Amino acid sequence: MRYSGRIFDGVSLWENAEIEIDETSGLIEYIEDVKNVEEKYKGLTFLPGLIDTHMHFFGTASYSLLDWVTTSDVLLTIRSVNDARRLLNAGFTTVRTMGDKVSLGMSKAEKAGILYSPRIVSSGFSLAETGGNDDPKMLDLETAARVSYSYYCDGPWECRKAVRKNLRNGAESIKVYASTSFVGGGLIKDELTTEELQAISDEAHRVRLKAASHAYGASAIDNTIEGGFDSVEHGLGLTEEAAEKMLKRKIFYVPTLAVYNRKREDVNPYRDEIIKRHLEKEVNIAFNSGVKIATGTDYVGSDNEPHGNNYIEALLLSKYVGPLEALKSATSISAECLGRPELGFLSKGKVADMIAVRGDPTTDISLLRPENIVLVIKNGKVQKKELN
Repeated sequence: MRYSGRIFDGVSLWENAEIEIDETSGLIEYIEDVKNVEEKYKGLTFLPGLIDTHMHFFGTASYSLLDWVTTSDVLLTIRSVNDARRLLNAGFTTVRTMGDKVSLGMSKAEKAGILYSPRIVSSGFSLAETGGNDDPKMLDLETAARVSYSYYCDGPWECRKAVRKNLRNGAESIKVYASTSFVGGGLIKDELTTEELQAISDEAHRVRLKAASHAYGASAIDNTIEGGFDSVEHGLGLTEEAAEKMLKRKIFYVPTLAVYNRKREDVNPYRDEIIKRHLEKEVNIAFNSGVKIATGTDYVGSDNEPHGNNYIEALLLSKYVGPLEALKSATSISAECLGRPELGFLSKGKVADMIAVRGDPTTDISLLRPENIVLVIKNGKVQKKELN
């Protein structure tokens, strides 16, 4: 298949270029400058498939921890399959799940070619300390451990075993909670010791998997850095000192702006001030320090976080770094964050994940909205086509 027009390759923009895709291998044959563009492609921009590095297939319409853990696996799987369809149609060719019950099975189905879905890099179950984040404490511990999407682990060797259980089940990434989110009064609490965190990241790295850490608060971010993780997820409370450490250690920042960009019914001044600082300052701290920022929504598929609108993360990020840098984050930088260099770029020998949109998203990220995606190619195969 051959396409010509304006092409953003994941790093830079080609105003008039041609790209050829080998459907058999699923790889890109070449990309090169041309003088003439086919008429039917004029006005379009081709770019790598979008990547969401932090999301969940919770398969629930509500934003309730109890619903997340008690909805029947059959129902949440059906809903999640529908969410996967929305994501692929919206131009997302790769997603990384950060703790849920069904994405391991969905990933296997996608690899087998029986699920219409983005490529799923599943973290399997998240790792948390007993009684920690996302432990449904309204249930007794035995029931909570049975229905949760987290492995509860205490001590380095339990933490290593939890990683190994995920690996046995097919996980391709590891996610841990180094802190709570917001607990009573909006206060934040560190979770897992540095020793436990180091055991988790070491066990992941032994099999060359990336380890991601949910971190709220400056001390949890520091623990994440000292724990040897590859990315700081959320990262509320990022300081310039922490950003400098992250840059030296090549740790990615995934600020999940989209999940904080929603109205909350309750009023919590402490929590709201932390979120305000995150949205106003911390992305600038990371970007100005040279830390690579990847896009991740933390969407779960609820009514107020519907999968399919995940482009909003890049849109919000563009307000800080500009549309071109935000596009890099949503494609090539996110691929680097996942440790998948074959993705996120349009160049010879790379996996042919490519989308086309009307207009030029390098100047206006809102053009990535789902209804403006006219072509989706994954692994060299056309998944969606609305071209004349």
